[in-house]
Amino acid sequence: MRYLAVFVLLSGLVGSVVSYAQTQPDSTQTVEETESTSSEWQQVSLSRHATHASPAPTNVPNPTRPTPAPTTAVATVTVPASAPTASTLPTRPAPAIGRVPARPQSYRPAFSGDFATNRSGWRGGRKGGYHYQIGFGKYNIRRLSPAPGEVAYSVVPLPTEMNLNLAPYFTIRIDVVADSGRVPSGGLLFGVRDSLNLCAFRLRSDGTMALTRLIDGQATDSVMTDDFFRPGVPVEPNRNQLVIRRVEKALHVYINQREVRGSPFVFEPLPGNRIGVTSSGDWTSFQKLLVTLGPDDWIDR
Repeated sequence: MRYLAVFVLLSGLVGSVVSYAQTQPDSTQTVEETESTSSEWQQVSLSRHATHASPAPTNVPNPTRPTPAPTTAVATVTVPASAPTASTLPTRPAPAIGRVPARPQSYRPAFSGDFATNRSGWRGGRKGGYHYQIGFGKYNIRRLSPAPGEVAYSVVPLPTEMNLNLAPYFTIRIDVVADSGRVPSGGLLFGVRDSLNLCAFRLRSDGTMALTRLIDGQATDSVMTDDFFRPGVPVEPNRNQLVIRRVEKALHVYINQREVRGSPFVFEPLPGNRIGVTSSGDWTSFQKLLVTLGPDDWIDR
């Protein structure tokens, strides 16, 4: 009977242990040892083994939701039927960039004496009783042994487009220089055809002047005679500027930018169209010869 009781007790204990194990998590676990209070009881060790392995967790990326593109609000513009088109809009010229060209000026023919290279063909060397030398912007005439009454002169033609008889306005200017302290004895020739047909504006060492128009060697003009007279303006020693200017039917004459007595004179047709210089002094230098057509601003102001 005692063995039967022990068997029954063990059977009940085993059943309770099995039912307890079924209620625990699925893992390997060792059950604590249990001893019976009775001295005849045997020590029983129970263990439970998992029958199914739990799969290892895997990192599965979360599905990404596509980001919607930003929306831009579009304003609706109503174009009226009469709106201007590109072809009807007024156009404005683009502003000029850089340097703006100067306003074109009217062409004014000019002739320079070119007393540097003598391209114009002035006299050079000894001619008669005078010596002619050109260079460095100067045209020098020196008296050597002239015959009685011999006067030095040298002329060159003007360009064909510079006809002084056809031009209603022209200006001729030149500087006449003498030895230090002396008034020059010489001057300007214009409208020259030859040595007997010409016009001259001359100074003399005593400070007088003459405005002459010769036809066949004779001073036929009652105003532009071969006589010398006081100009009514100062004549300087050493250097003087002579200016002849035509203004339509009038001929203005200046010494050192001052109009001489009796000017303007009546303009008469010129015998020719050449320009030149003349001298009767010991040494005379001519500089800055310039002939221009058209109004002269220096005279008008």
